[in-house]
Amino acid sequence: MKENLRRIGTWARRQGEHFDLYLHALPQRTRLTLIFAILALLSVTLLFICGSIYRIGRNDGFNARRIDTTREFTPPSPETGPRCR
Repeated sequence: MKENLRRIGTWARRQGEHFDLYLHALPQRTRLTLIFAILALLSVTLLFICGSIYRIGRNDGFNARRIDTTREFTPPSPETGPRCR
């Protein structure tokens, strides 16, 4: 198990190094554009998530309160109940 975790950690470090080399090879203007594009994508995603949460929280149970739960249920008597044949 420890050997697998060590291998995963080594692989992750190598991937990070490859990504750093790739980013440093880009011009600075391209890097800034890429960073701003990622931030814009995350912002739009966050807006959709917050909007969904707001829509869920906005339903304050108004429809549930309209259901009449105060009347008592009387079970049907054997004479008027459903007939089983």
